[in-house]
Amino acid sequence: MSQPEASSTSRGKSRRDGGKQSLYRPTRDERDRSGYNSGYRGKSRQAANVDAAPPTILLKTRANDTRSLSPVQQVKPSGPLASGENLSKDAFKVHARKDVSDNTAVLSMSTPVKFLSKDLIFQDSLHDFLTDNCEFLVIGCVGLQWSGKSSVLSHLASSNCRTFVKQTVFSVATSSLQMEGLTGTIGLDAFVTGDRIIWLDCQPLLSAAIAEREIATNYNKDGYKEIHPKLESSCVGTLVEVESLQLLSFLYCICHILIVVQDSLGDPNLIRLLQTAEMLKPNLANDDTVADHMPHLVTIYNRAQPSDLVPEMLKQTHKFYKMAFKKSRLQISSEQFGDLQKTDDEANFVSLVDWTAANDQWTSYEETIPSLKAKLLALPRHSFGPTGLTEKSWYN
Repeated sequence: MSQPEASSTSRGKSRRDGGKQSLYRPTRDERDRSGYNSGYRGKSRQAANVDAAPPTILLKTRANDTRSLSPVQQVKPSGPLASGENLSKDAFKVHARKDVSDNTAVLSMSTPVKFLSKDLIFQDSLHDFLTDNCEFLVIGCVGLQWSGKSSVLSHLASSNCRTFVKQTVFSVATSSLQMEGLTGTIGLDAFVTGDRIIWLDCQPLLSAAIAEREIATNYNKDGYKEIHPKLESSCVGTLVEVESLQLLSFLYCICHILIVVQDSLGDPNLIRLLQTAEMLKPNLANDDTVADHMPHLVTIYNRAQPSDLVPEMLKQTHKFYKMAFKKSRLQISSEQFGDLQKTDDEANFVSLVDWTAANDQWTSYEETIPSLKAKLLALPRHSFGPTGLTEKSWYN
């Protein structure tokens, strides 16, 4: 044991004597065998552990108003539960709250919306005002240009069965529009009242303003004067007539009641148009054994004069309409519009006396409108679709 120790001492002395003490570095094998510098490394590790500071963790405190409470904290027990006695599972349940938002709320309509645009394209504005109600009534109104159909329909929509309200709901052709040859209603307007009546105001039939608009859209202003004399009037007239037939056949399909307003006792062109549209109406019945739906046809003679209200003249007028629609499937007569004698010659015909011609002998306009609306609501509502048809399904 003493020999290795002496030899290591001599090797150290010889290296120091040679003057190479600062350059000598023990090899890795020598450090492993002799344990050189083991104490130093242990000391450095301890010093590193002492010098290194512990890590600092930063915590952000949540705001009380933004933190969601647990179901237990939402329960505020009272009585014995406040002191922690007799706690049950029901005390920690979150009770359901009734949803405040009611999806069945009906939007009130203040002004009419477009059902068909001027190009006869369907619009989606009416769908927001419809519900799942099955007890609804659809009343449409047609007539020639400047016959007063929009005014009559506005008074019917705003009035009730007892009181007359002079309110303009639909667009009315003012005197300035009439001077320019324009019409107030373009396309098809719809208005839904609180009693679930859908009123439809149609653009005038066989309108010269519609024909003028078609010419203006097809030809520019520069070449209008040059091309217009070369146009055949039958082409434009046929286009307007076909458009009127399309509107009438469409209203036959979707209306319970169709009101025809005219400013004469009997217009043969208008009657021929109504009969032709009936032939073009598509059959909506799914089964051949089921009768197809046909609306009630109510004719209103607007701006009537006292000479037209003579009993003999009224009798001839009712007979004329019965003969004109003798082979028609349109429901042109009903008990609601018949007189006390209930003769077979009665038709759904109403005369509205002109504002300036009203007197004590004839029923005034203000008294006729509520009575007319009561008769319209009393008409039987024949279904034109499957059982349980709602407003939204009718629209779809």
